[in-house]
Amino acid sequence: MPKSHIRILLVDDDEIDLESFSRHINETGLPYDLISVRSKAAALRQIKESIFDVILLDFELGDGTGLELLPEIQDTPAIMITGCGSEKIAVEAMRLGARDYLIKDSDRSYLTVLPITIENVLARKRVEDEQERLICELQEALAQVKSLQGILPICGRCKKIRNDQGAWSHVEQ
Repeated sequence: MPKSHIRILLVDDDEIDLESFSRHINETGLPYDLISVRSKAAALRQIKESIFDVILLDFELGDGTGLELLPEIQDTPAIMITGCGSEKIAVEAMRLGARDYLIKDSDRSYLTVLPITIENVLARKRVEDEQERLICELQEALAQVKSLQGILPICGRCKKIRNDQGAWSHVEQ
């Protein structure tokens, strides 16, 4: 069974970085459908028009920062990738919702770590979505149990039923 393609929005104003990532995808055969944009404004348009599995954000963009985009992304996992990072930027990115943070290095070895990072972020998102679904199911089941409790009071140990006067009697009666 072929791998499903992962839709990625890459937001980076550096043409060399965009080309390096695209070349890395082609050379390694990664199952990515890549859309690249070079500005905050173009990223906002893409986010409104399309659905992505993951968004890769550079910190410095010509018309803003990747941090400014994080609140707009909402439910799509985002990974900050920057060459001018600091601990302060990393903490702020994570606080605003980034799922991970990578530092671009001059020899571009971060590209070898990026596919693993993307897969880990997507796996964590799937687990969170499943957890949310299960919590909703449990809340619905609890609501049903609460409504059923008032209908027929039955003792779990002796299996007797309580009547309207509060007396317990056998189910057969």
